[in-house]
Amino acid sequence: MTPGIAIVGPSGSGKTTLITKLIKILTARGYRVGAIKHTHHDFEIDYPGKDSFAFKAAGASAVALVAPHKLAIVSECASEPSVEGLISRYFDDVQLVLVEGFKHSALPKILVEEGVAKISQRRFGPEEIERLADLLEEQFLR
Repeated sequence: MTPGIAIVGPSGSGKTTLITKLIKILTARGYRVGAIKHTHHDFEIDYPGKDSFAFKAAGASAVALVAPHKLAIVSECASEPSVEGLISRYFDDVQLVLVEGFKHSALPKILVEEGVAKISQRRFGPEEIERLADLLEEQFLR
């Protein structure tokens, strides 16, 4: 299975900023990186007037929007899927998945508090993102 790392911490701590910077660094190094964002809020990616919205409104349990270089799937779930299940099902074409949230998962964690990332008892300040990327590369990408 593709390795995943959960980036966890309180709201406003810098999780999204950290993930964005890590994605930029790791993709510049030639890696394929995926990302998953967990939210406790409901969301919509489709809207009235579109055919895919009409399919869902008509009762389809799952709808896929497919373009030459993009794919989106809207599917009903009886319960929230596990992050491990999502990674194994949808992220087999990347080398690492950075996950925002899912703090109760079995994934290795990076804790972010006030812009400082902590992993394996090591701390990385905002100016040390390259060093954190080095650590992720050593532990998960080689």
